[in-house]
Amino acid sequence: MRDVTQGRLLFMLSILAMIAYFWALFMVPSDVRLLGKTVSEWALIIPVLIFVFLFLFVVAWIGWAMATTPPNLPIKDKETEEKENEEGKQSS
Repeated sequence: MRDVTQGRLLFMLSILAMIAYFWALFMVPSDVRLLGKTVSEWALIIPVLIFVFLFLFVVAWIGWAMATTPPNLPIKDKETEEKENEEGKQSS
Protein backbone atom coordinates (compact mmCIF):
# COMPACT_ATOMS: atom_id res chain seq x y z
CA MET A 1 0.00 0.00 0.00
CA ARG A 2 1.15 3.51 -0.69
CA ASP A 3 1.74 6.05 2.06
CA VAL A 4 -1.21 8.15 0.91
CA THR A 5 -3.56 5.18 1.13
CA GLN A 6 -2.24 4.22 4.56
CA GLY A 7 -2.64 7.81 5.73
CA ARG A 8 -6.24 7.97 4.56
CA LEU A 9 -7.02 4.62 6.16
CA LEU A 10 -5.45 5.70 9.44
CA PHE A 11 -7.37 8.98 9.33
CA MET A 12 -10.72 7.24 8.72
CA LEU A 13 -10.11 4.63 11.42
CA SER A 14 -9.24 7.31 13.96
CA ILE A 15 -12.42 9.27 13.09
CA LEU A 16 -14.51 6.10 13.46
CA ALA A 17 -12.83 5.32 16.79
CA MET A 18 -13.59 8.84 18.05
CA ILE A 19 -17.25 8.47 17.05
CA ALA A 20 -17.50 5.02 18.67
CA TYR A 21 -15.83 6.29 21.86
CA PHE A 22 -18.16 9.31 22.04
CA TRP A 23 -21.16 7.00 21.55
CA ALA A 24 -19.93 4.54 24.22
CA LEU A 25 -19.28 7.33 26.68
CA PHE A 26 -22.37 9.50 26.27
CA MET A 27 -25.06 7.96 24.07
CA VAL A 28 -25.30 4.27 24.96
CA PRO A 29 -28.41 3.27 26.90
CA SER A 30 -27.66 3.04 30.63
CA ASP A 31 -29.40 -0.33 31.02
CA VAL A 32 -26.78 -2.11 28.87
CA ARG A 33 -24.31 -3.80 31.23
CA LEU A 34 -21.17 -5.86 30.73
CA LEU A 35 -19.77 -7.71 33.75
CA GLY A 36 -21.84 -5.56 36.09
CA LYS A 37 -20.71 -2.18 34.71
CA THR A 38 -22.28 0.08 32.12
CA VAL A 39 -20.66 0.64 28.75
CA SER A 40 -19.92 4.26 29.77
CA GLU A 41 -17.99 3.03 32.81
CA TRP A 42 -15.99 0.63 30.64
CA ALA A 43 -15.29 3.49 28.20
CA LEU A 44 -13.51 5.26 31.07
CA ILE A 45 -11.94 2.23 32.77
CA ILE A 46 -10.24 0.72 29.70
CA PRO A 47 -8.29 3.81 28.50
CA VAL A 48 -7.19 4.66 32.05
CA LEU A 49 -6.03 1.08 32.55
CA ILE A 50 -4.11 1.16 29.25
CA PHE A 51 -2.37 4.47 30.08
CA VAL A 52 -1.44 3.30 33.59
CA PHE A 53 -0.02 0.04 32.22
CA LEU A 54 1.93 1.89 29.51
CA PHE A 55 3.38 4.28 32.08
CA LEU A 56 4.38 1.41 34.39
CA PHE A 57 5.86 -0.49 31.44
CA VAL A 58 8.07 2.50 30.58
CA VAL A 59 9.15 2.80 34.23
CA ALA A 60 9.95 -0.93 34.33
CA TRP A 61 11.88 -0.65 31.06
CA ILE A 62 13.96 2.24 32.43
CA GLY A 63 14.62 0.25 35.61
CA TRP A 64 15.67 -2.80 33.60
CA ALA A 65 18.00 -0.69 31.45
CA MET A 66 19.56 0.87 34.54
CA ALA A 67 19.96 -2.51 36.23
CA THR A 68 21.54 -4.28 33.27
CA THR A 69 23.80 -1.50 31.96
CA PRO A 70 27.40 -1.98 33.07
CA PRO A 71 28.95 0.92 34.98
CA ASN A 72 31.09 3.44 33.13
CA LEU A 73 34.86 3.14 33.30
CA PRO A 74 36.43 5.65 35.65
CA ILE A 75 37.68 8.77 33.92
CA LYS A 76 41.23 9.76 34.75
CA ASP A 77 41.84 13.41 35.38
CA LYS A 78 44.53 15.24 33.42
CA GLU A 79 46.98 15.52 36.32
CA THR A 80 47.05 11.75 36.92
CA GLU A 81 47.42 11.10 33.22
CA GLU A 82 50.33 13.59 32.90
CA LYS A 83 52.12 12.04 35.90
CA GLU A 84 51.77 8.56 34.39
CA ASN A 85 53.14 9.82 31.06
CA GLU A 86 56.11 11.50 32.80
CA GLU A 87 56.85 8.36 34.82
CA GLY A 88 56.74 6.29 31.65
CA LYS A 89 59.17 8.61 29.88
CA GLN A 90 61.57 8.67 32.84
CA SER A 91 61.72 4.90 33.13
CA SER A 92 62.58 4.53 29.41
